[in-house]
Amino acid sequence: MKPTFDTLDDEGGFEVVDPIETRRFTFSTPNPVEPTPADPDSFRFPVSSACRVETSELVLPYIVMSYVRDADGEVLADLGHDASAEFSPGTYIVDLSAPIKLYLRAEAGLRIESSTKSMRIAFDRETTVEVGARSFHKSPAATVTTTDDPHDVMSAVSTLGSVLKTTTCERSWPTLRGHPPRIERGDELDVPDDLAVPATGATVEVPPAYDAIYAAAPLSYYFGADLVAGETPRLTVGGFERRFDAGEGFEDDVVRTLKQAFFLDCVTRTEGYYPIELAGRNRLESLVDVDFAALYDAPLGEQLSTYFSIPYETVAEAMPSWHRVAYVRPDPENVEALPYLVNDFSILRTPPRPTYDETDEMRETRDAIEGFKRTPSPGDSDERPESERDAAARRGVPPVEEYVQMPDHDDALELAWVGDGTPVRGTKVLPEAYRYESSGTSDDVIEITVVCNDEEMREEWDAVAEVYGPRDTISFDPTVHFNVTTDELEDLLRTPTDLFHYVGHIDGRGFECSDGVLDARTLDEVGMRAFLLNACRSHNQGVALVEAGCHGGIVSLGNVGNSAAVELGETLAKLFQAGFSIGGALAITREATFIGTRYIAVGDAGFTLAPSADIVPLMYKFEDSDEPPLSLTAFAYPTREHAIGSVSGTYLEVGPRFLSTGPYHFESTKERMLDAYDDNPYSPLIIDGELVLANQWLEK
Repeated sequence: MKPTFDTLDDEGGFEVVDPIETRRFTFSTPNPVEPTPADPDSFRFPVSSACRVETSELVLPYIVMSYVRDADGEVLADLGHDASAEFSPGTYIVDLSAPIKLYLRAEAGLRIESSTKSMRIAFDRETTVEVGARSFHKSPAATVTTTDDPHDVMSAVSTLGSVLKTTTCERSWPTLRGHPPRIERGDELDVPDDLAVPATGATVEVPPAYDAIYAAAPLSYYFGADLVAGETPRLTVGGFERRFDAGEGFEDDVVRTLKQAFFLDCVTRTEGYYPIELAGRNRLESLVDVDFAALYDAPLGEQLSTYFSIPYETVAEAMPSWHRVAYVRPDPENVEALPYLVNDFSILRTPPRPTYDETDEMRETRDAIEGFKRTPSPGDSDERPESERDAAARRGVPPVEEYVQMPDHDDALELAWVGDGTPVRGTKVLPEAYRYESSGTSDDVIEITVVCNDEEMREEWDAVAEVYGPRDTISFDPTVHFNVTTDELEDLLRTPTDLFHYVGHIDGRGFECSDGVLDARTLDEVGMRAFLLNACRSHNQGVALVEAGCHGGIVSLGNVGNSAAVELGETLAKLFQAGFSIGGALAITREATFIGTRYIAVGDAGFTLAPSADIVPLMYKFEDSDEPPLSLTAFAYPTREHAIGSVSGTYLEVGPRFLSTGPYHFESTKERMLDAYDDNPYSPLIIDGELVLANQWLEK
């Protein structure tokens, strides 16, 4: 399905709709317009559909990263917040990084003005404007089959880089890194003949063992390198060689190599397609003397030689955080998850040896909270023996010996776990989550199904009803159902919807309904794209929903108090609405709320419900003060559409762009924040260590 163009009803303008990702973007015009088809192939940059309209002006609903180019594609201006530029008559291309990739082309004089809230593109006369659109959706285009033999697995991993759209430093842009081919297990190695790996000359040598192969997979992908067996672990290209520790330091060396090369590629590329001012480059150039202009066109081996002549500790002072670290058990079955983990450009590590000692965190996760709880079920009486009560309390979640701890020594925003076991934080990645290209609705309206199966918990629906209301830039369509039966719930679980939000009781038997219990493990298919199961011990039911066709969702690992669950449900709903992924929303709530420690994500952590007004959703940390200015730190949470390697800007200052994920330090004022967040009230702020949403803080 390709993006479409539709006239706006009862007003001047048109909208661009991406039916795959349920994204829309509107343009307002002084008078009604009627989009007519145009040739996508006529655009210099890749688009999948195009239209033309006659107008003298286009107004965008909010600011997006914008670049004005000449007819040859050369950048003339980089426009952000509170910026303006004027150009004499000529042929211009306006490159817009909206929730859908957009290009505008016109022959006319051009003036662009932006504030903190909107952007206006005006022409010196009424003219024909051609609009090209491309979805950010990516999916595997081929399948590679491998046996469980590590040498065959290495051959399969070597094909991951076949989807790179360039082998220059510009590959650090996520749009120039395609989705790797699927990997499936079979009886023999089978690589499609038309799967061509780029001739980069790069080779990664590692021992033929699963732990080494998995850790090196992102490096092989990024450099389009052959992954081969070797006694000396190393990366080679041309005359360049970088050796890795052959012992316990192997993973750290591989991770540092990837992070340093990727960051320096992001800096070097500012001499190329997008010559923007980048905060990371400004910081790095205060520490080192490197001619990035000369380095841009240098061969890969020469670039890497220069990159690694700089000590890692020096580069790390300017380097952003990584978005996600995934711990992958070195088991053969986990090879099928590699293409999706690599597509998200996660750092891959082998988990430490499992320990089954129950930690305070794990104990608290499954202990009851005093007062009203969303469990136990009516049949769980405290008159039964202690051991039986404990067994009932654990139903619906894994036994304690299956829980795993993940260290966080990469300073990542999110953590994920792949393989047997259940993490006590982060995301339990389930390969089934990636096997379904799309479920849910197929139009531009985000449909939300809320089920509240206990009248005493109606407070949560009251709290999220307004959150799931309409936004200027996207349409939400929530429906709520109370006290449903098992048959009614089964129908709702099978009905296509974008988000299924459940409020009620869940235990080891399943979802508690007015006439009994429905076990999701009995379902062979479901219709929701994502879910929030805000009930006690909902882990096993959430896993069943993913296995039946859902992308992923958030579940609890123990009992949760009702008032805390209401607060968490409302906060997660707001973060989903603000454009955060499942994993990102959960990471924020966990960092700054106690109740967030009782939940994990299952399935695909990168699923997002809605686009962000910030393009890459932002979270700010600062200490509150009545004395201006405020000293803030911004963190950008990459999404599937705008993955790591994207750049972010903030409405709160006029300054350079910064690499997602941050951190980015700057100063602003409460007055500017009030102006910027009037139309984006659910942006998260961590103030003095506590999570507050922008509207809550600004209303004080």
